[in-house]
Amino acid sequence: MEFRVLNKSEKNQYREELLEILSINDKNFIPPLSQRSSTTQANLQGSAEKADILPYFNKMMEQNILAMFFEGKLCGFVSYIDNYISDVITTETHPNIYLSTLALRPETRGMGATKKAYAHLFFERYPDRNVYTRTWSTNGPHTHILEGFGFGELKRLPNDRGEGIDTVYFYKNREQ
Repeated sequence: MEFRVLNKSEKNQYREELLEILSINDKNFIPPLSQRSSTTQANLQGSAEKADILPYFNKMMEQNILAMFFEGKLCGFVSYIDNYISDVITTETHPNIYLSTLALRPETRGMGATKKAYAHLFFERYPDRNVYTRTWSTNGPHTHILEGFGFGELKRLPNDRGEGIDTVYFYKNREQ
């Protein structure tokens, strides 16, 4: 597997493939990405009537994108923000990266792509950064991967994504 942070020209070159991968994964997220306006949206009680993934995609394209290639084909990506600040993540955490979106082609799942991409980001590209992300409480496979890398729970927002589905913020200190 090969990893590359896309520059502006490469983002344009792979735009349709990135959108395709994101669209394939839309309903794997809670709430679906097509019910969100951005990657950092605070209110995740999406409208079921709204079904347009482009607002989310366009915000994502403004971020850094670590592309994953397998046998020369774009098979997934991780989008992330440098030195992110929010109500939960403060300036005291700088330098940091905030992982906003991870999406893979279905045929790439089960190959360890997420672990390999995260290892690339955490140990090769940004070993000196604190790392933050969020997911939903019922996303066991992703939580398991995060915990394997030494992430801890930073904050939990009960029922933030619907009845019984919390938003969970995770962090990994650069010393870990």
